Amino acid sequence: VAIRKEDRTILVEGQMDLVLSHQAGIDNTVAVSGTALTEEHLKILGRLSPNLVMAFDADNAGIKASGRALEMALALGMTVKVALLPDGMDPADLVRKDPAAWESCIKNAKHVIDFYLDVYKAKITDQSELRKTVERDLLPYVALLASTLDQGHYISKIATLLSLSEPIIWDAVKKIKLVVSDLHVGR
Repeated sequence: VAIRKEDRTILVEGQMDLVLSHQAGIDNTVAVSGTALTEEHLKILGRLSPNLVMAFDADNAGIKASGRALEMALALGMTVKVALLPDGMDPADLVRKDPAAWESCIKNAKHVIDFYLDVYKAKITDQSELRKTVERDLLPYVALLASTLDQGHYISKIATLLSLSEPIIWDAVKKIKLVVSDLHVGR
């Protein structure tokens, strides 16, 4: 009921994140256990709302879990946002310290591609390294977007960031789509 009412699911990593979020009144929170999240779980959540806000821990396990979840959710046509937590905090820590700050993190969540673009702009100053990182880590997410208009929006942003023309980025995304479709055909 809460997921439908809020029209989004808040996906957290741990059980304490879930319990404390519910205690803070954020009842549309669902917890996963790392590798336990499946495509079937996301399909069920997607029937309640196609909007997903991920708030995983910033440790290696959280990053790994979020990567798999992101790919599956985008492939299912869900709109995926990322809640940026203060450094070194997980949702449970933030709820304990400041429930209003937790709500603000959720409210100000950014689309996953905008989130990564901001991270890359802030952390990668070498243009060559930036191009490689975007091609390797971000373009696969763009390729998974269900909407061509959304793809075009992000391709334009990426082209601007990398000082490249949009057709070059489109070509790279099309190559990724071909590889992905070849993998699915081989199953």
